[in-house]
Amino acid sequence: MKKRVIATLLAGVMTMSLLAACGNSGAPAEKESAPAKSETEAGEETAGNEAGEPAEESEETITIKWCIPGDKQPDHDMVLEDVNKKIKEKLNLELDLDVIPQGEFNDRMKLASTAGETFDLVFTANWLNSFDENMSRDAFLPITDLVAQYGQDMVASMPDWLLDVAKVDGELYAIPNQQIIARQMGVVVRKDMAEKYGFNMDSMKSIRDIEPFLDEIVKNETGIFPIDKRTEALYEASYETVGTYASVNKETGEVIPYSEAIADQMRLDNEWYQKGYIREDIATVTDNSADVKANRYAVSLSSYKPGWSAEYTNRQGMDYVEASVEGAYVGAISGIETMTAVNINSEHPEEAVKLLNLVYTDKEIFNELLFGIEGTHYNVVSENHVEVVPDATYNFGPNAWRIGNQFNAWYMPGQEDGLWEATDKLNKEATVSALRGFTFDQSNVQAEMAQLAAVAAEYKNGQFTTNDIEAFITEYQGKMEQAGILTVVDEVNRQIEEWKSAK
Repeated sequence: MKKRVIATLLAGVMTMSLLAACGNSGAPAEKESAPAKSETEAGEETAGNEAGEPAEESEETITIKWCIPGDKQPDHDMVLEDVNKKIKEKLNLELDLDVIPQGEFNDRMKLASTAGETFDLVFTANWLNSFDENMSRDAFLPITDLVAQYGQDMVASMPDWLLDVAKVDGELYAIPNQQIIARQMGVVVRKDMAEKYGFNMDSMKSIRDIEPFLDEIVKNETGIFPIDKRTEALYEASYETVGTYASVNKETGEVIPYSEAIADQMRLDNEWYQKGYIREDIATVTDNSADVKANRYAVSLSSYKPGWSAEYTNRQGMDYVEASVEGAYVGAISGIETMTAVNINSEHPEEAVKLLNLVYTDKEIFNELLFGIEGTHYNVVSENHVEVVPDATYNFGPNAWRIGNQFNAWYMPGQEDGLWEATDKLNKEATVSALRGFTFDQSNVQAEMAQLAAVAAEYKNGQFTTNDIEAFITEYQGKMEQAGILTVVDEVNRQIEEWKSAK
């Protein structure tokens, strides 16, 4: 990816937006009483205000527009008015938090960016408002120096590797939000089933250790699917994926075609299907959410996180137990899934970083943005624990990962004390990829990538139902070679070598 340069920022670039990409906020409602600080928060130094004193009234108050995906809450304006009183006291800034429906976010942000709109902060990721695409059109401002000066509190709270994913040619272009970043495989199991068949969760060392339990479900339970498989655990134990169709061996660093690396996982999928562990209609089912909700799966295989079984139990209305499998791993681009960038056309980049730093580190402001106003939208259950008021018209709590550091969020029902500390510990103690910070630029192999995607769609889930798995794998690998997978692997290898040489 070509080297980015800092664009000249001119005040008054546009006097009005060409497109209403970040919608204007309505008139603020009457304010309600703000939530009181907990005892632990009351003594904390105000983030972003080194003097810890209110800003001078005579200074002009700058409004920072921040665009994020989500569902705007009915009492959004009421909460924002109250939050802004606190922000103004600390930074003499105001926040215009524009919450845009997720299905519209990509198009709205692309239009706003190309039209030169002057919003300030924006959500970006590898799956929504693509970071790479924005970088290709110079849509984001380099913020290395700004973060060093105004974002030190954010940086101090992070693992030292986290910022790498948002760097291009050594320059920082976004701030990754903090949540579960390390990836570790695990299972949640219906507690009644585990007890009925004497399955010891502590015995789980590899994914195959679940098989004797699944055999019992197949033999003895009707109307129950043994396992809901949501991840490729066998593959992920040995490989990480780079550029979609290249796989890197975690131990040796060797790059091989994905179609080769996934072969053993395909064999396991077929074996489990033949044994009855996988539902018969797996090749055609597109939405199993109703079956999940009805607790029709004895086991769910997915990415593990601390407190997983407690959340699952609370959501499902039935007790579940959990076990992690294999070790935790931070991939080359882990953390790119949710970040915040500064718009290249922002008229107030310094203030934008100051505000981001405040929201990222100030628990009182962060939690009011999440839960609203005490007594109106939530009630305090105990220290750091809240519950939503029935029929409340504001609750952004489940979206903490969209706007900052989730580890500062209050706990909701079903979340256990120490959950955020345990998650932070998992992130910081995980094995970090040797390719951390490397991103693949697919511009030289776009034709091959399109052809490979077509083959992948053709063979998706076919490994489960085939009667001859070896013939299926041979045919699949041959089609992937014809589509250009070896060319992609060569390009990945070339870029990795260049990246290593430049380090």
